[in-house]
Amino acid sequence: MANPPLDAFPEHRLNVRADAMYRIHEVSRLISTYFDQLVSQHGITRAQWTTVMHITQNQGATQTQLADTMQMGRAAAGKMLDRLEEKGWIERRPDPSDHRVRRVYTQSKIQPLHESIPTAAKKLYEEFYAGLSDEQIEQLHETLIVMRDNGRSAINQTGPEKNVT
Repeated sequence: MANPPLDAFPEHRLNVRADAMYRIHEVSRLISTYFDQLVSQHGITRAQWTTVMHITQNQGATQTQLADTMQMGRAAAGKMLDRLEEKGWIERRPDPSDHRVRRVYTQSKIQPLHESIPTAAKKLYEEFYAGLSDEQIEQLHETLIVMRDNGRSAINQTGPEKNVT
């Protein structure tokens, strides 16, 4: 069942939808800020941890592949990898078949973070889901999945060459 176009909504319904989108953005920012506070004692930020997790899940990926996976530019990804390499958490090795390409791997020095970060994540969950029932959290999860899928579909429909007016 398709939803009616937005201009068919009374002003209140449109305002609620706009405010909900703003709240999603606001909660995302607050999650990042709080997580950064929780893990600051370990000398890592949420952005760095996210990058480490992408590398952990894609051992041997190229810098370009990681940039695409993380949805960031190659230069920004390169700077992030530089910081992680300086800390000894990752290493970049030449590709055996093409020495111009460097592949990225985690180092054993990152292991203590793999053990302590889940504790910080649990604390974040406790704080941000406080006052919500398991059913509400599951409904939120399902709703966000639908919204994510709708967003992906909208991006694929519009593409970079089409205008939205």
